This record gives sequence, structure tokens and C-alpha cells, in this order.
Amino acid sequence: HEQRGGGGGDPFDDIFSQFGFGGGGGGRRRDDGERRTDSVEIPLQMTMKQLYTGEMLDVHYVRNVLCRNWEDCVRKDQGCSGPGVKIGRQQIAPGFVQQVQMNDPSCIARGKSWRSNCKACPKKTETEKIELTADVSKGMRPGERITFEGVADEKPGFIAGDLHFIITEIPDDRFRRDGDHLYMTREISLRDALVGFTLELSHVDDHKFSVEVDGVTECDHVMRVPGKGMPRRSGRGFGDLFITFEVDFPDSLSESQKQRIKEIFDEDDVYDDDNVDPRDEF
Repeated sequence: HEQRGGGGGDPFDDIFSQFGFGGGGGGRRRDDGERRTDSVEIPLQMTMKQLYTGEMLDVHYVRNVLCRNWEDCVRKDQGCSGPGVKIGRQQIAPGFVQQVQMNDPSCIARGKSWRSNCKACPKKTETEKIELTADVSKGMRPGERITFEGVADEKPGFIAGDLHFIITEIPDDRFRRDGDHLYMTREISLRDALVGFTLELSHVDDHKFSVEVDGVTECDHVMRVPGKGMPRRSGRGFGDLFITFEVDFPDSLSESQKQRIKEIFDEDDVYDDDNVDPRDEF
């Protein structure tokens, strides 16, 4: 997922282009050949509920931007071939001169350098606080990015890089997530495991729903509830919910309870004997 937000169009783009950027030096180069400052990645912690319902988040971000009068500190310098790079000449033999590339932080572009001790913009940049709105879509997964283009730090001779918010999911006490599916474990009594039950549940966003089991439930049985998982990233429906049932066996039984259980199973044996085909005995 990519979101283009405040700062997506860099206001210094036209100014920088006339300086002929694209020479050697530090920074990051995109496919278009422009040099950009490093992109920034910031974890964005979200609850499972927020990722289920989706949310618009207002974010305050502080970055470095070029000071207002930065152009007053730029001078022509034909020795600069790009940001941080100067070309010099070195004699290697009588009559032979070789061009060499050297690091020079004062070079900000081809043919342009920064004036030392310039009072108009002594630190080259200043801090700026910007407000961004991050659109967290329903069903977003951990590791996905929300990107704002061109709002990372600015630097003379570079286009601002991108700001990436990386989705991280805070563990939930009730549900475990795998993609669009949700998983949970519920404990049921031995009685419910034998005769069936109706289970009232609260979902991630706190809406109520119920599941019904009519037959016998084995220990560690997994029940699939269609459409009760996370919203699909495609926007089409939901994943499924898988419930693992753990049967809570009693620690002990009284003599009367044991006798009643025996009677119940004895009745089943009698019923089964009455329905035996005599021919099965031969």
C-alpha cells in the first residue's frame, strides 16, 4: 500500500534541476537519475482492532528543510561535478595531466558550491514540523508500508527522500492472526463437549456473534467459522476464524456421579444389544 501525502511534490525540484544535479557524490540515486536524501522508516504500532476497522491517523513529523535564504549561500564553482564531488588535475608526468575525483562537502551541484561561514544560512537547514494523515486501510498486515514521497530531510544538492510508516501489530489477548485468518482457543466443559453448546463470542471490533455445536466435541477439535476473520486486503469479504476447543475434564467424580455415568452408558449398551441382528452371531 502506498499513500502519497503532504510533500509528495518537492518545492525545490525546479530550483535544483537548474543547477545540473546528477554528478558524483553521496546520496541515493533513483531510476530517474536524481540524487535523493536517505528515506526514513518509522514503525507504526497498531492494534488488531485498528487494523480490522481501518483508521485515519494524524501524525506530526519533524524534518530538516533548507533554510529560507539558502540560495544566497551558493556560488559558482566549475570544479564541482556534483554533490560532494570536486574534479581536480594532477600531473603524473611531464606534459601529462590526469583528472582526479575528490570528496568536497562544499560542492552541492555541478558547477555550484556552498559558501563557507555564510550568515544567510549558517547551518544549511532548519527544522520544520509537518502534519501528515496516514490512511490505515482495513485489513492491512504487519510489514506493509504507508509512504509519503519527498518528505524526508532536505539537503543542498539533493531531492528529499521518502518517509515510510511500517505497520506493526500489537499482539491481541484473544486472537492470533495469520494473513486474513484469525485463530483463538476456547475451553469448554466436559458436559458441553458431550451434549453440545452455544458459544457467545466478542469479535475484534467488539461486535457479538455466536457459534453452535450440536454433536460431541473432541479435545483439540478445530472449528472453522467462515467470514469471521480479518477484512481481505482486496476489499472483498473476510478471512475465516478457526476456534480450537480444549475440554476441561473434572479432577475427580463422586461415587454417585460415577454410578450415574455408568448407568447412562449401560443404557446405551442395552439399546445396542436390542438392535443386534441375530444373524450377526453366526
